[in-house]
Amino acid sequence: MTRGAARTIVLCHAHQPWVAFAGARRDQYTDEFLAPPPWAGCFTAAGFAVLTPGQLAAPLSQVDASALTPAEWRQVRYHRATTLGGVLFNAWD
Repeated sequence: MTRGAARTIVLCHAHQPWVAFAGARRDQYTDEFLAPPPWAGCFTAAGFAVLTPGQLAAPLSQVDASALTPAEWRQVRYHRATTLGGVLFNAWD
């Protein structure tokens, strides 16, 4: 999304109604997430959960990751993802 000279990357999860924001397009994210812009409310109104940088920076050891399959855990370890955001928003597949 662009507005004037400002550019915001909208990250949408492939399987869940989760949205996050970043300043640059990447294959993998760690702590590059931006605070939701003022217009992020349109996603909430459409039924999406808008995630904050604080939520996305949560270490995997502090979140319930029990739904991940053994194959997904292999990908997490291989790509060295250590945060919730690193697991949710990536281009591993």
